[in-house]
Amino acid sequence: MLTIQCQCESTALQWQEPKELWRLECCCNDCTAGVRYLHEAKGGPRPPEHQMLDTLWLANDFTVVKGLDNIGVIKRSAESRNTLIYCTACGTSLITDHVVYGGKVVITQIQNFPQFQGMSTAPTMPVKARHFVDDVDADARDSLPPFSGPHSEIYGGVSQTLIDAFPRLYEQGCTGDMNAQRLAEIRGTEYSDAQHIAS
Repeated sequence: MLTIQCQCESTALQWQEPKELWRLECCCNDCTAGVRYLHEAKGGPRPPEHQMLDTLWLANDFTVVKGLDNIGVIKRSAESRNTLIYCTACGTSLITDHVVYGGKVVITQIQNFPQFQGMSTAPTMPVKARHFVDDVDADARDSLPPFSGPHSEIYGGVSQTLIDAFPRLYEQGCTGDMNAQRLAEIRGTEYSDAQHIAS
């Protein structure tokens, strides 16, 4: 099993599958803006200074083993493609849903916070690619950590390797009885530019 736990240990999600389905490094504005928003507005852990997040894909099928009442669901705006699921007690980003995931997979970036151990086990898959590097200011790209893979797997936009892997991810993923969309139904979706409303 794989367990994700927030910084204050009041919220935890658990997967039967003990390892991630895919792994890459994401430099997109949306991912960085999400964790920075939770840090600045919700008191979440401080994200890395650089604009790059180690990102793991997991099945959209998990159990809330602790803290259902502490789970918050937020979108930066009604038009946002990302839905952030986080702990309202400490602001930790737990998982993120995206419209292109089709309800089959979610991502977590909780392993980017060195302040605490957010995952029960370390990632098992090597990093496959780094993408959306063009979202990083040109003068800040040199501050990104070195990429461990081949230069051909660094992409200005979306990773072609990820695009090629999506059919397999959709097949390996699933929509469980508890999933990101169900959490949004139970807890309601908050918009950062509006008051809390039910989805």
